[in-house]
Amino acid sequence: MPIPTDCTDGFDEAYFGRPERFLDPGAVLACSAWSFVAEETRARYVGRIKAALADGSWGARHGALRDAEAYEGSPVLIRSVR
Repeated sequence: MPIPTDCTDGFDEAYFGRPERFLDPGAVLACSAWSFVAEETRARYVGRIKAALADGSWGARHGALRDAEAYEGSPVLIRSVR
């Protein structure tokens, strides 16, 4: 299911082109998957994103995602027809 760049839902893949959202503790904790991750692991992950944004390495590797219309992530829409 394509996820639009401007998706306002608070799930991990909605931030594919806006990684700075992961620097907001509220945004991270709003993603239910993070409730299964130890605080130390969460802090390490956020620290790596912060460093990659600061030194430009995130932009060099993934910067094109900021301009993408959508991202074909792992969410799948399942619908039932009766």
